[in-house]
Amino acid sequence: MKNSFIICFILGIAISFQSCKEDDFPVPPASTVPSFKYTISNDEFAPATVTFSNTSIVPATVGTATYYWNFGDGSSSAEANPTYVYMEAGAYKVNLVVATAGSLEIRETSQTLVIKDPNATGTPIYFTNGVQVYQGLINTQAPIFTPVNGLVTQSSYGMVMDTLNLKLYVSDLGASKIYRANLDGSNLETFRSGLDSPNGMAIDYLNNQLYYDTSNGVQRANMNVTDLSQKENFVTGQPNDPEGVAIDLLHRKLYWINYDGGVWSKNLDGTGEKEIIPGVEGASIMVVGDRIYFDEYVSSGDVRLKSANLDGTGITTIATGITRVIYGLAYDVNENKIYWGDRNKNALMRANLDGSNVEVWLQSTGNTRGIVIGKKQ
Repeated sequence: MKNSFIICFILGIAISFQSCKEDDFPVPPASTVPSFKYTISNDEFAPATVTFSNTSIVPATVGTATYYWNFGDGSSSAEANPTYVYMEAGAYKVNLVVATAGSLEIRETSQTLVIKDPNATGTPIYFTNGVQVYQGLINTQAPIFTPVNGLVTQSSYGMVMDTLNLKLYVSDLGASKIYRANLDGSNLETFRSGLDSPNGMAIDYLNNQLYYDTSNGVQRANMNVTDLSQKENFVTGQPNDPEGVAIDLLHRKLYWINYDGGVWSKNLDGTGEKEIIPGVEGASIMVVGDRIYFDEYVSSGDVRLKSANLDGTGITTIATGITRVIYGLAYDVNENKIYWGDRNKNALMRANLDGSNVEVWLQSTGNTRGIVIGKKQ
């Protein structure tokens, strides 16, 4: 009886396996995937010729494919790989639709390309989305940003501009490095390597020193020294993770804010280290005139932009409703406005220094960090 049961059990398993043939679980046919690349002539300045390369995946089983292009200015094409001339500067959303005769699929994709204005003037502004640095201008026109060639990082949260030597310094947390490049991205080089979690940075022009935060303090490096390992500890023993740094050049004082609590200051001669606003959790700080500006994490989804006197008194609220801690505050001296990124909303925000006229200045396509503003052109 026992042997009969075993035989029946084995036969049952065999029948079960035989019934699970490949035909019972058919693999779905390959689908059409629209995609394209493009190149822009004339260094991307108008008028510019854009050559589109159709890189769509169209399986043989779906039949003949038809392509429909919309160039974002009312013009279109049915060519597979069209070329188009943009006469005017602007940001154009290009849409490609792929329709197949056999499978009756209609698939589409879009990208936004930017044609730059050769006559545009304004105040240069930069930000990073963590992996790519972008540049634009502050003027009376709608903001248009383009990638800075070559300035690509693993995970960047901070930038600072050397307005005297026209250089950008970009911290890369993921690579444990700080990079330096011209404002157009050329002459990119590693400034320092082997660093401990660099994020915020500030420049002391008098002594030509770059200050940057670490996981437990602040270090500084001589901007004239090319040795990648040259650095010195300026602040140590900060267990709450310094994130943002700023320098008051007039009073020769460094400020920093800790991610896990506390706004601190220290004279650049190494004296007078003290906590001026206890308990405040944030990631960015900036000095404008006789005030400091910083973000304060209150709770999840509730971050506030605040201001205080240089000694930490007289705290006022500039903006509320910010979704995540801020990495990068910037000040436009020409329009007397403060800029910051709301990272969950993918928005570059701005307001007057007193908090009035808060607005979304740019709806970006990524996580806005490390904002810096240069001198008006």
